[in-house]
Amino acid sequence: MKNNCKFQISNLRFGIRNPNSGFAPCVLRHGGHRFGRAPESGVPLGSGKRDQRGVALLFVLWLTVALSLIAMATAQMVRTEVAAVGNQIDWQRSYYLARGGIDAAIYSIVHSAQAPPAPDAPVLPSDFLPGKRWLQFDLPGGSCTVEIVPENGKLSINQIPPEQLATLFVSLSIQPENSVQLAAAIAEWRSPRASEVDSVLDLQYANLPEPYLARHAPLDYLEELLPVMGMSRSLFFGRTERSPEGQWQKWPPLADLLTTLETGNSVNPNYAATEVLETLPGWDGATAAAVVAARAVAPFRSMDDLLQAVPQVSTLAGTASLTLQAGPVYTLTATGSVPGSPVRRSVRALILVDSREPLYHRVLGWWDDWPIGANSQ
Repeated sequence: MKNNCKFQISNLRFGIRNPNSGFAPCVLRHGGHRFGRAPESGVPLGSGKRDQRGVALLFVLWLTVALSLIAMATAQMVRTEVAAVGNQIDWQRSYYLARGGIDAAIYSIVHSAQAPPAPDAPVLPSDFLPGKRWLQFDLPGGSCTVEIVPENGKLSINQIPPEQLATLFVSLSIQPENSVQLAAAIAEWRSPRASEVDSVLDLQYANLPEPYLARHAPLDYLEELLPVMGMSRSLFFGRTERSPEGQWQKWPPLADLLTTLETGNSVNPNYAATEVLETLPGWDGATAAAVVAARAVAPFRSMDDLLQAVPQVSTLAGTASLTLQAGPVYTLTATGSVPGSPVRRSVRALILVDSREPLYHRVLGWWDDWPIGANSQ
């Protein structure tokens, strides 16, 4: 056939010149290799495989990125779980450190009562002396700080007059009118019935959605104040409020100010809170603050020490409502901490120290997980 068949080389292309149809691409094979262009699409042969290889490469890259993200997320989750487990372990360790601190403080109090140290003897951080408030114990695996407050550093809820109780509530930033009403409600709650006729408060308790009867008896536990009309949980458990000037102020829980035990209407100035001192007859905020500042330097060993440190006590306030005798019932608040860990845990115990007891003491009350920061040194 006379078709002037020839090879035309142009840009590495091969084809056959046809007089009728012009240049027709063709495929030549040599040694198993394939050359040329597709007859109709005009796409170089073999480019489909290259496109497939490009898609596969992108898929591998995206898969690598996804696996990397999954690996990082898994590593972060593992680190979080390890930290959580470590915190849980430290939480349990700090609890038993706090319990150990309670036992160590009881031993220190009992030992001090049985064998008082000499006046010139060195005092260790773990040694208790009358007037000393804080004890520090280094225990295996951590340390513990214990706050000691005898119950006569508080006001007796069963003995305090309503007027003095209202003054206490005012010092806790309760409105005067509400303070008077709450003090009157507590006075009626702790007192026997005056007659068989229900009082106004009795009727209010009876008409509540979940009615209950007033106690009309002395309190055995401070928690029995919670159902009293006008009592709030923030007042009972303590609260932190921000003043109009932007300063934060912490108000102590009632458990730090009141007790159900009889104290003889006398408080210990070495341990009484500022709010308690302010309620004493003739006392004001300045005198109470001066006493607290003076005892921080050195506890009062005698009334002469108190009058010498704060002279206005004798001229304005008087010492009739004060006593320096401590015990025999103490509130111990212990906070355990593990070295290198921010985890802390506190427990509180009410302890009677008495040589007639089998172990020279008896636990009257126990509170696990006492709020951290409720007491601070």
